[in-house]
Amino acid sequence: MQTGMNGLKTYARGSDLRHQPCRSNGAPQTRRVLWIHGYTLNGSIWNDIWQELPEYDHFALDLPGHGRARRLTEGDSAATLADHVLGVARTVNATDLVGLSFGGTIGLQAAIQAPDFFDNVVLSAPGLIGGPEDPGAATCNQDLIAMARERGIGPWLTERWMSVPPEIFAGVSQNTALWQRLQQAVSAHQWDVLTSPILAQMFTEPQKPRSIARIRSRISILSGDRDMASFLRCAELIRRAQSSARRFMIIGGCHLCLLTHTSQCAQLIDAQFREAPKIATN
Repeated sequence: MQTGMNGLKTYARGSDLRHQPCRSNGAPQTRRVLWIHGYTLNGSIWNDIWQELPEYDHFALDLPGHGRARRLTEGDSAATLADHVLGVARTVNATDLVGLSFGGTIGLQAAIQAPDFFDNVVLSAPGLIGGPEDPGAATCNQDLIAMARERGIGPWLTERWMSVPPEIFAGVSQNTALWQRLQQAVSAHQWDVLTSPILAQMFTEPQKPRSIARIRSRISILSGDRDMASFLRCAELIRRAQSSARRFMIIGGCHLCLLTHTSQCAQLIDAQFREAPKIATN
């Protein structure tokens, strides 16, 4: 291993994987949690909430098309990104998964494709393929495509994406340090995909209720009560689709409540992990 961004450890096998081992649990085994970031972000964003969950072994990847991972290519889809997540999960022996926004959508897809792989799947502000879409975010995406084609790749894309509306980054600006970290991540995003047809072709297969119902992992959904209506609706549709899924509302939280309300979210995640079956011993 070598030291990577933000002092995390980066596996030599691939620069898209970041790791922070547990610090306080001396047991030979612990829960191993794989974290999936949101769209335009990367695996460097999790330090704050990892500090709130010191008893677990944390891993974060960069999804294809993000951070230091491979670029998106023709033929990529939610299913291929989910395969990537599952491949990393198997490599690190992950017991649990946490996904934020777009990462929640891909995390849900991973659970659909491997219904009994994870003990726990925690989805924060997840989108749902085939579900409601936020009109402000859709308009912003069209603006980004037009800007990339007309002006090229530059800081204007980060500025437009992080503006409000849409409400993606609402509530983050009060935390200067967090805002700067997210701005750094977005600035490093592989924006050139905007000038290709890849994104438009990636999300054509809806995530249907009957597929979600087959997931055997324990699902928890975290929603900020000030999140966009479309994401609140997606969260409710996922909850209804899986009979044991539980949904928790983060009071005062916006879309990125997992990053802005770390203590409250960490307490909920910790409670779910402690309720989960014990990890099997050899």
